[in-house]
Amino acid sequence: MVTAKTSFNHLIAKRREVDHDLITHGIYKYERHPSYVGFFSWAIGLQLMLKNPISLVAFAGVLGYFFCRRTNYEEQTLLQLFGPQYENYRQRTPTLVPFVSKDMRAPKASEDPSD
Repeated sequence: MVTAKTSFNHLIAKRREVDHDLITHGIYKYERHPSYVGFFSWAIGLQLMLKNPISLVAFAGVLGYFFCRRTNYEEQTLLQLFGPQYENYRQRTPTLVPFVSKDMRAPKASEDPSD
Protein backbone atom coordinates (compact mmCIF):
# COMPACT_ATOMS: atom_id res chain seq x y z
CA MET A 1 0.00 0.00 0.00
CA VAL A 2 2.90 2.31 0.74
CA THR A 3 4.51 1.58 -2.63
CA ALA A 4 1.29 2.15 -4.59
CA LYS A 5 0.45 5.45 -2.82
CA THR A 6 -2.53 7.10 -4.54
CA SER A 7 -2.91 4.24 -7.01
CA PHE A 8 -4.00 1.93 -4.15
CA ASN A 9 -7.65 1.79 -3.12
CA HIS A 10 -9.76 -0.85 -1.42
CA LEU A 11 -12.36 -0.38 -4.16
CA ILE A 12 -11.61 -1.74 -7.62
CA ALA A 13 -11.47 1.20 -10.03
CA LYS A 14 -13.81 0.91 -12.97
CA ARG A 15 -12.23 3.79 -14.86
CA ARG A 16 -8.71 5.13 -15.04
CA GLU A 17 -8.11 8.39 -13.21
CA VAL A 18 -5.47 10.89 -14.34
CA ASP A 19 -3.16 9.98 -11.42
CA HIS A 20 -3.82 6.23 -11.68
CA ASP A 21 -0.51 4.55 -12.54
CA LEU A 22 0.34 0.89 -12.93
CA ILE A 23 2.78 0.20 -10.09
CA THR A 24 5.43 -2.36 -11.04
CA HIS A 25 8.28 -1.50 -8.65
CA GLY A 26 8.93 -2.26 -4.99
CA ILE A 27 7.06 -5.32 -3.73
CA TYR A 28 4.91 -5.20 -6.89
CA LYS A 29 7.99 -6.26 -8.85
CA TYR A 30 7.73 -9.68 -7.14
CA GLU A 31 4.01 -10.11 -6.43
CA ARG A 32 0.99 -8.66 -8.29
CA HIS A 33 -1.32 -8.75 -5.25
CA PRO A 34 0.84 -8.37 -2.13
CA SER A 35 -1.93 -7.15 0.19
CA TYR A 36 -4.17 -10.13 -0.64
CA VAL A 37 -1.32 -12.61 -0.17
CA GLY A 38 -0.32 -10.91 3.08
CA PHE A 39 -3.82 -10.95 4.54
CA PHE A 40 -4.44 -14.55 3.48
CA SER A 41 -1.10 -15.66 4.97
CA TRP A 42 -1.79 -13.78 8.21
CA ALA A 43 -5.29 -15.26 8.59
CA ILE A 44 -4.15 -18.82 7.90
CA GLY A 45 -1.04 -18.41 10.06
CA LEU A 46 -3.15 -17.15 12.96
CA GLN A 47 -5.37 -20.23 12.81
CA LEU A 48 -2.28 -22.46 12.71
CA MET A 49 -0.86 -20.70 15.77
CA LEU A 50 -4.17 -21.10 17.60
CA LYS A 51 -4.23 -24.79 16.58
CA ASN A 52 -7.80 -24.39 15.41
CA PRO A 53 -8.37 -26.86 12.54
CA ILE A 54 -12.05 -26.00 12.04
CA SER A 55 -11.33 -22.27 11.65
CA LEU A 56 -8.28 -23.08 9.53
CA VAL A 57 -10.42 -24.92 7.01
CA ALA A 58 -13.20 -22.30 7.19
CA PHE A 59 -10.80 -19.36 6.78
CA ALA A 60 -8.94 -21.07 3.94
CA GLY A 61 -12.18 -21.82 2.10
CA VAL A 62 -13.89 -18.46 2.58
CA LEU A 63 -10.80 -16.31 2.02
CA GLY A 64 -9.63 -18.50 -0.86
CA TYR A 65 -12.99 -18.08 -2.58
CA PHE A 66 -13.12 -14.33 -1.88
CA PHE A 67 -9.56 -13.56 -3.01
CA CYS A 68 -9.76 -15.80 -6.06
CA ARG A 69 -12.96 -14.14 -7.22
CA ARG A 70 -11.80 -10.61 -6.39
CA THR A 71 -8.34 -11.08 -7.93
CA ASN A 72 -9.73 -12.47 -11.19
CA TYR A 73 -12.14 -9.51 -11.45
CA GLU A 74 -9.38 -7.05 -10.58
CA GLU A 75 -7.04 -8.55 -13.16
CA GLN A 76 -9.74 -8.34 -15.84
CA THR A 77 -10.33 -4.70 -14.94
CA LEU A 78 -6.60 -3.87 -14.96
CA LEU A 79 -6.32 -5.42 -18.43
CA GLN A 80 -9.19 -3.21 -19.55
CA LEU A 81 -7.65 -0.07 -18.00
CA PHE A 82 -3.98 -0.60 -18.88
CA GLY A 83 -4.14 -3.01 -21.85
CA PRO A 84 -0.78 -4.36 -23.10
CA GLN A 85 1.09 -2.61 -20.28
CA TYR A 86 -0.73 -4.75 -17.69
CA GLU A 87 -0.53 -7.89 -19.84
CA ASN A 88 3.27 -7.54 -20.02
CA TYR A 89 3.43 -6.98 -16.26
CA ARG A 90 1.16 -9.97 -15.62
CA GLN A 91 3.32 -12.23 -17.80
CA ARG A 92 6.56 -11.36 -15.98
CA THR A 93 5.27 -11.03 -12.39
CA PRO A 94 3.72 -13.98 -10.53
CA THR A 95 1.04 -14.03 -7.89
CA LEU A 96 0.62 -16.40 -4.97
CA VAL A 97 -3.15 -15.98 -5.02
CA PRO A 98 -4.43 -19.46 -5.96
CA PHE A 99 -6.63 -20.12 -8.98
CA VAL A 100 -6.12 -16.77 -10.72
CA SER A 101 -7.42 -17.29 -14.22
CA LYS A 102 -5.03 -17.22 -17.16
CA ASP A 103 -7.97 -16.59 -19.50
CA MET A 104 -8.62 -12.88 -19.10
CA ARG A 105 -11.55 -11.04 -20.60
CA ALA A 106 -13.35 -7.77 -19.98
CA PRO A 107 -15.48 -7.99 -16.82
CA LYS A 108 -19.25 -7.89 -16.83
CA ALA A 109 -20.90 -5.45 -14.45
CA SER A 110 -22.75 -8.35 -12.79
CA GLU A 111 -19.40 -9.99 -11.91
CA ASP A 112 -18.20 -7.13 -9.67
CA PRO A 113 -17.38 -8.82 -6.33
CA SER A 114 -17.53 -5.49 -4.48
CA ASP A 115 -21.25 -5.04 -5.20
